Amino acid sequence: MDNENKRRNTRNRVWPDTKATIRVTDGFMVDRGGRITVSGIVGNLGAKGMFLKTFEDVPVPARADITINFDPDSKVADLFLYASGETVHTTGDGVGIKFTSINVAKLQQCIIEKMNRLEAQGLAQK
Repeated sequence: MDNENKRRNTRNRVWPDTKATIRVTDGFMVDRGGRITVSGIVGNLGAKGMFLKTFEDVPVPARADITINFDPDSKVADLFLYASGETVHTTGDGVGIKFTSINVAKLQQCIIEKMNRLEAQGLAQK
């Protein structure tokens, strides 16, 4: 059974321009001061976790501070979300992260704001 089938909570694909940056803390990365910063595209996202598409090596398990940007071109604060999590698995194309702290109301607000912006631009899917 693969990770997708084992997952108990729903995760959904997001807009292809949704980006995230994680700052990972790991005691074994002494040569990098114990922290690395990795950026990538959000592959899927739910209230309990996310998958970050990246080809960079990310330690597992490790604590992660997460910034998700639903509209990187606009830099609007309403479309940023901050969370905390733990890396739980890696694949050849990214890292799975389980949230340990996330403001679900802010997540909903970001999604609604992104949908409203796309609709106003005439880009919403029908």
